[in-house]
Amino acid sequence: MPPSSAILYMQQIQLRRATLLDLKTVQHTGIETYKPYYPHIWKPGGLNWYLEHCFGDKVLATDLENPNIHYYLPHDINQQVIGLLKLHPEYPIPDSAVTNVLYLEKIYLMPAFYKQGIGQRLLQCVEQMAQAWGKSTIWLQVMQQGPVGAYEKAGYHIIGVTRFEFDFLKEDMRSGWVMAKTL
Repeated sequence: MPPSSAILYMQQIQLRRATLLDLKTVQHTGIETYKPYYPHIWKPGGLNWYLEHCFGDKVLATDLENPNIHYYLPHDINQQVIGLLKLHPEYPIPDSAVTNVLYLEKIYLMPAFYKQGIGQRLLQCVEQMAQAWGKSTIWLQVMQQGPVGAYEKAGYHIIGVTRFEFDFLKEDMRSGWVMAKTL
């Protein structure tokens, strides 16, 4: 397993694991990488609720102190933040016999880096990290109306269904897929 303060260089992307000292950077990056893409999926008040639910001070502090939750702040070669990754090295696939997995909870890109193939490169970085941790499978959950094609392009396959039960989420946005990639 890479050290907790690992700085990994992959395909001109620098990944540094965030610590509690990075709380404000993670918070800012999370908000700025979410707001442009997903306001349409929420009922009134839902977007702000979700941002607080995921990126509020208390939530992030708890997550950043949890050794089983890993936030990474990818940077480009100019040290500009590209986005945000949230990984769980010990979180099993629900209702699955597949073990030794890495859960990719969040992969968000800053708007300036969208539609440039960087998301695919970040997925490759996640694969390399999973392999370094000795994981055999990466899994994630995605809305059925979400970027399913991007994950399929990266070699992920639909292995099940899920439902997102956030109170403020619009009903037609609740259906999702569980996707996985065997390494």
